[in-house]
Amino acid sequence: MTTDRPRIAHLISEYSAREAIGRTLTETATRVPGEHYLITTRAHDGGEAFARVHELGGRIESFPMSGAGRLHAILDELQPDIVHLHAGILGPILAKRSGLGRYPLALTIYAWPGLPGQAAWKHAGWKALRASNVLPARVAITAATPPSLIRSAIRSLKPLGILSPDPRVIERLAGCGAPVEVLPSGAPADGRRARRTPADGSCPTVVFAGRAESVRGIRTLVDAFPAVRDRVPDARLRLLLIPRPELPDLLAHVDRSRVSAFIEVVTEPVPDLLGELAAAQVGTWPFLADYTTSPPAMAVAEAMAVGLPVVSTPVACVRSVMRPDVDGIAVPPGDIDRLARAVVTLLTDDVAWKRFSTAGHHAVQRLTWDKCADATSAVYQRAAIDEHPAPEIGVSRGAQSARMFT
Repeated sequence: MTTDRPRIAHLISEYSAREAIGRTLTETATRVPGEHYLITTRAHDGGEAFARVHELGGRIESFPMSGAGRLHAILDELQPDIVHLHAGILGPILAKRSGLGRYPLALTIYAWPGLPGQAAWKHAGWKALRASNVLPARVAITAATPPSLIRSAIRSLKPLGILSPDPRVIERLAGCGAPVEVLPSGAPADGRRARRTPADGSCPTVVFAGRAESVRGIRTLVDAFPAVRDRVPDARLRLLLIPRPELPDLLAHVDRSRVSAFIEVVTEPVPDLLGELAAAQVGTWPFLADYTTSPPAMAVAEAMAVGLPVVSTPVACVRSVMRPDVDGIAVPPGDIDRLARAVVTLLTDDVAWKRFSTAGHHAVQRLTWDKCADATSAVYQRAAIDEHPAPEIGVSRGAQSARMFT
């Protein structure tokens, strides 16, 4: 192995290149020089980005602590120069209890979620919240975990650095004893641009892309669309949905709408999402909760990257991408009337459309995947000067790190 290709073991509880965290990991492995290995409970797709994929099985919630014996056996075999844990805010505690402090360790902490607010409870309900990422058991545990406990675990681990796309993580980990820095991510480089009017002369399209979950505001959007049609009679709504347990209920909700004939639902994988976004006139993500998805809201970033004006709610995962009423139009969660008026504004006001198209595209240039790779590489390079203790098992490759980045 050459000295400029470190061996990096990525640890993530569950992996899919179609999900936001998995996509970030895939882009990192593709862009950062090195031999990248994936260790996870299960990998659903996307394994071609890695030199090898190891599936441990076991419980997602307690990874990497669950199956720690097998994990260390794999790490002993790989002898990585760097172990990179991708996790939520409980990651440092689980890493400490799993014995990962013996390796040169990088941490990416994607979010510090809290309990959902009133709008999410009112418009989604208990069952829908529990079925989504908004209210699993680990979120309740996270909300009750004192920040001091997380900071203490980090001090024990002595990681090379911590990256996060979530401003809340960066704020709360101040003084943790390790560098904590912004992870820019989510915006692809693409030369296509959305147009104010469809290039093929077809009807104007409003688009949503994401999981089929009420917490993402899909019911709110469907309920707002009749008012949009009243003002823009030829408008169409296109829902690009990733199937989830709520899908049948959401399809029934669409069927009950008086404008159901003008709402198209796509549940098959979309081969070219950026093309779909560039072909639309307005993108809307009326999320109901701060952490409907992990920051940044990747579909929002992708829409802005192709100059598609966005209407969304000012929840945390969106604010990490879009400044409310600067880079896109913000409406309160669950507000059907405000959502309809904002969509109509972008469909009928040429000045507003151009303003938010330009502002959104400019804003996400700070979130490109190349910038993500640069930030990650900077953390890895600290292994060159880090005096990290060698693992007690096998022969450490961490001791070789100083030679690898010189």
